[in-house]
Amino acid sequence: MNLPASQTFMLSAAINVNKINAILKDANMTLAGTACDSPDKDEEGTVLDTFDAAVYNSDALLIQTESNLTRIGLSGDVTVQAAPESKWQFARQLPQGPVRDLLLDLSALRAFTPVGQVTIIQDTLSLLDDEQKTCCRIESVTLSRGKFIWTWLRTRPMRGYNDSHTLICDILKNMEKPGLPAQALKLKVSDYTSKPVIHLSETAPARQSLCTIVQIFLQVTRRNEPGLIDDLDTEFLHQWRVSLRKVRSVLTLFKGVVATETLDQLKLDFKEIMQDTNMMRDRDVYLLSKDDYFALVPPQAHSGLDVLFELLQQDRDEAFGKVKAMLKSKEYKKQIKSIQKLFENPKALPKGPKADAPSKLFAADLVLKRYKKVCKLAKNITEKTPDETIHELRIQCKKLRYLIESAQPLFEDKPVKKLLKTLKGLQEHLGSFNDQSVQQATLAQCLDRYPDTGPNATALAESIGALTAMLYRKQLAERQMIIENLSRFYSPETQGAFNALFDLKTTTKQANTQVDL
Repeated sequence: MNLPASQTFMLSAAINVNKINAILKDANMTLAGTACDSPDKDEEGTVLDTFDAAVYNSDALLIQTESNLTRIGLSGDVTVQAAPESKWQFARQLPQGPVRDLLLDLSALRAFTPVGQVTIIQDTLSLLDDEQKTCCRIESVTLSRGKFIWTWLRTRPMRGYNDSHTLICDILKNMEKPGLPAQALKLKVSDYTSKPVIHLSETAPARQSLCTIVQIFLQVTRRNEPGLIDDLDTEFLHQWRVSLRKVRSVLTLFKGVVATETLDQLKLDFKEIMQDTNMMRDRDVYLLSKDDYFALVPPQAHSGLDVLFELLQQDRDEAFGKVKAMLKSKEYKKQIKSIQKLFENPKALPKGPKADAPSKLFAADLVLKRYKKVCKLAKNITEKTPDETIHELRIQCKKLRYLIESAQPLFEDKPVKKLLKTLKGLQEHLGSFNDQSVQQATLAQCLDRYPDTGPNATALAESIGALTAMLYRKQLAERQMIIENLSRFYSPETQGAFNALFDLKTTTKQANTQVDL
């Protein structure tokens, strides 16, 4: 006889053993277990998650108690490892274990911070027949925050007792109450996302759509400010910069929508705001890749790398101080609020000659022109192409991606996602190529900064030389990957997909011709 599958149930209350036993009485069965009635099994725990709620959005809860770090999957899995002995923020800081592995896959860069305190009670109940034989076991985890309670149950069927398993599942199903744990426990789970949904109208004036896009990206920027000031993790700065770059790119790409004088001033504003963050982001990238750099060079070169990363950390600390001061300054707050206010009312935004163009037609034309520009650049890329040209291609691809992502709500979702996937694959190699180029230049600068007479000068020079050579080899390999990906990106198939989706003028003209016939 096949063993039935385990079933999972969630209750917005504690499991009521007495009520269940009253129902089981006619079947001469009982449910045995302490289930919330034994205070000595209580354990205080902290619910942890990232700023973008990575755990909760993966349909799970992460709880740390004095003894365990537990991930409870809402689909029916519980993963446990011993609680770390020291404080931690990042998955990589945890000791080896199954929870660490899950968290690394889920969010390797974000800090895990408290969402709320709970009391956790874990128990295993047994469904017994009239001969006191165990017919089924039920694992239970109950979380409580004062009067707010949420219970997770999972059945463990026993071979030969299928009917008993069906019976208890029917009872628990009838007792289930809708509601996710965050709602039931009143946990303050973050609703932040770096990619919020944008709602646009196809026929709305381009100026209105531009204001909508800019407002949403600026909201993302502002949401990242507190975590950036507190320096919780490197993603706050990264996403702060990306959202502002998107605003800057969209403004530039929506040519003719905003008055030239206004656009020029905005460009200056964004340049002024972002320039102080360049050094900090550059050093963050290096420090995050520290283990990879050590793996690239032989052990005898590691002492010099230790010196190098001390220099990089000093740069980063100094740069963070400047960024923090900038974000907390009255000048920045006034400037960013002024920019936000400018886009609150589309009719008040100084208009350019194309401000009233229908959004879909306008966006489609922009995307197609940008794609053709990228293809023109791409066709000339060879093994001997200067790094600067590949860098320019990377910038154009980034602009194309921002443009498509911004206009995505105006077009059929599935084809757009397919094109974005192709573009992202190319961008990964272009980004890696550029990173290695920039890193080699930065290494040379670090070498110049360290006195030749210093005690570690030789070790530093040797390590930087070895690392530069390895980065150059990786850069050559990336160049080959770029060439391979480019051939797919401007292939007849991809060009056809872009034309089918964004060449609306031709499509409209063909449709009108058919009507005339």
